[in-house]
Amino acid sequence: MSIAELVRVEQARLLHQNVPTAALGGLAILAIVAVVFSPVVPAQALMLWAAAAVVLNAFRMWRWSRYRNMPADAALASRWLSEAATGALCSGLLWGAGSFFMLPPERLDFQLAFAYAVVMMSVTCMFSYGPHYRSFVSFCVPCLFPLIPAMAAINTPIAWGVAIGSTIFLTLSLGFMRSFTRMFEQSLHLRFRNVDLVDALTTQKEAAETANIAKSRFLAVASHDLRQPMHALNLYLGAFDSVDIPARGRTILSNLHQCAHAMDDMFRALLDISRLDAGSVQVDARAFNIDTLLDRIRMEFEPQALAKGLKLRVAPCSATLRSDPALVERILRNFASNAVTHTSQGKILIGCRRAGASLRVSVYDTGPGIPDTQHKAIFDEFYQAGNPERDRSKGLGLGLAIVDRLARLLIAPIILRSQVGRGSLFAVELQRTSETAVSAQTKDIAPRSLNDVHVVIVDDEATILNATSLLLGTWGCKVTTAASLIEALERLGNSERAPDILLCDYRLRGNETGVQVVEALRAEFNTDIPALLITGDVDTAKLRDIERSGLPLIHKPLTEQALRSSLSKLLVA
Repeated sequence: MSIAELVRVEQARLLHQNVPTAALGGLAILAIVAVVFSPVVPAQALMLWAAAAVVLNAFRMWRWSRYRNMPADAALASRWLSEAATGALCSGLLWGAGSFFMLPPERLDFQLAFAYAVVMMSVTCMFSYGPHYRSFVSFCVPCLFPLIPAMAAINTPIAWGVAIGSTIFLTLSLGFMRSFTRMFEQSLHLRFRNVDLVDALTTQKEAAETANIAKSRFLAVASHDLRQPMHALNLYLGAFDSVDIPARGRTILSNLHQCAHAMDDMFRALLDISRLDAGSVQVDARAFNIDTLLDRIRMEFEPQALAKGLKLRVAPCSATLRSDPALVERILRNFASNAVTHTSQGKILIGCRRAGASLRVSVYDTGPGIPDTQHKAIFDEFYQAGNPERDRSKGLGLGLAIVDRLARLLIAPIILRSQVGRGSLFAVELQRTSETAVSAQTKDIAPRSLNDVHVVIVDDEATILNATSLLLGTWGCKVTTAASLIEALERLGNSERAPDILLCDYRLRGNETGVQVVEALRAEFNTDIPALLITGDVDTAKLRDIERSGLPLIHKPLTEQALRSSLSKLLVA
């Protein structure tokens, strides 16, 4: 239905629910008037008037009962409004007719009493018929207008006063109720328009949520499938390093490593986004010195800045903060990386400013600046200001999206101030503490020989099984490969001792998972075999399932160095 039709339906509904009160109330007042006026009014006229009122109101109640459960139908609403106006007209005419025989001569008290009753009926009809101006007019005019000439005909000062007052009252009532009804209809228009807008907004929100779910599903599937060959490629390249090839081949191999490294960067950024959205990143809050962190930032980015002819200055700060130093460092590294990448000349300043119980750590650059209209958009995934050509050397557009999620996780507001042509300031606001900073106890694990280490590899991708087996073989490992738990049990059936390490892909065929494989193999050998899960999944539900298992996890694609380091850590542990 259109909004105009909805307004009519609502008017009809309101008039419909007022019928019992209006009909029975009007009948009660008429009965009181009839009893009071019976000594001074001809009995025949009074009885005829009262009988007409009973018949009229009985008919109106019967018609009302036919529409007791009025449906939201525009045609029915229009019919009910017409009937309501007709019923109001008949009721008004009935009260107006009383002005011709209910004003007994020489009885001022009864004259004023009837005039008062008529005016009060006109007032009460404002509430009964207020939502519908036509029904109000249909009652008020025939009810009140005959009183005016009837009182004037009595020709006394008081009667003339009542006649003039009734005229003014009728005029003002018609004007007031016109304005009221218009405002009422306008409010209904706004109400139904707002309902339409809310419905449209809800539809668009649901569509956006559906699109976001579809995007996440696509990202999870596509990312997983793309990581598989990339992971195998990295392992093959790692195994290739041990092959004796000519110098020209070494140059080509180096270029291949660079391409693989670029793909790794992209996948790791996507993985960071997914892990943050999954809620699998936990905050390890503790007291730490910001100066130590800033010094690492300086050592990492100063050579890059000098290579571009930029001056990088890091102001020392003695403040102690309470937060997760690793996550804070990622935020500041991203700020510093963006500053170095996008600044072509001038300087970069990294410093701190105390503000009450907080410390604002800022990275200021003299780069091109960011227009105000883009301040919000730059924190969206894959958005890059000033890079319409999508130059990959300027990044992927995921860094600030990760920063935004990390800042919300740490409850650390991000501040951005920028002026086109003059530079930008990115800052994060962190909480200071009076606690003593605790240095992170990091244990450097020396690379351990993997010679004769028995590694069971479970993965349903033949290329990955082959690449991993080939690489581990160059390290001197004894390797058993399987595509499923059943196959692993079959191949380990004659093993005299438990494997040293289980290396399992998380997602296997037939809804089997690496977690299930690890649990089953540990139960088979009745020992807590060191295990490492590997996955290319970014699906949030799967990441949470892995998190709950408590098993260490590495993500595809990974380099041979990362794989060797992870295996060494398992053996040391």
